[in-house]
Amino acid sequence: MQVPFAVTFVFAALALGTVAFGAEGSTSPYSDAAGDIDPGINNAGGTADILGMEITTVGSDLNFKLTVNGNVATTNWAKFMIGIGSYNAPLGTTTGNGWNRPINLQYTPNPFPAPGGMDYWIGSWVDGGGGSQLWTWDGAAWTGPTALTSFSFTPGATSEINYTVSLSSLGLAPGDQFTFDAYSSGGGGTDSAIDALANPNVSITSWDQAYTSNPVTFGGGGLNSYTVPVPEPSMFAAAAVGVAIAGCTLRRRATRSPR
Repeated sequence: MQVPFAVTFVFAALALGTVAFGAEGSTSPYSDAAGDIDPGINNAGGTADILGMEITTVGSDLNFKLTVNGNVATTNWAKFMIGIGSYNAPLGTTTGNGWNRPINLQYTPNPFPAPGGMDYWIGSWVDGGGGSQLWTWDGAAWTGPTALTSFSFTPGATSEINYTVSLSSLGLAPGDQFTFDAYSSGGGGTDSAIDALANPNVSITSWDQAYTSNPVTFGGGGLNSYTVPVPEPSMFAAAAVGVAIAGCTLRRRATRSPR
């Protein structure tokens, strides 16, 4: 029997005192400590140092805004990724991801017989004009890549990287919940998570060391969750009024005598 991840956050909240703005959270925005990359690992001029992420729901899309501690126009070799475990999808994989990096996600602990894992993987880069990919776990293998709705980045003293992806491409609808973590890495195929959003401490001490996102309650470095908001009833009422007014206007125009 799968244990809902929300339960883990009840205990995590007791352990952390708050989950709103801590390293592990369930409310956007999510923050990460600055400078939490091992001193023996190149931090890409600070661009590999994740500072936080904000998630917003706009219509039928999700927007992930990742903030990093450096200028991606000056140093742009770091890669940025998001691992997602959806409650609506199958249990996902607890080993690996769409890019086959040594990065894992698990949101129920062993020894439960059915730990949840990663179902979706967003990989991106900011060099060569930038780009992004969405990969999906089909229960046996990673499929893709497919395109996101949009991807962009804004260089600066701190840089912002924006991902927009449709709810449907993640198998989500209003009211659904998912777990996630964001990572920075290098350009090598075996490079791991040199920084992880949900972990305020050093994530790895060597480039190829495996990293697993797991709730602190179960001994992990941290894991975030997000619930897709359900539109307020007033929004539906306002939309219905707007449609009714538009319909009345059209009927009046249709019945008005021609001049």
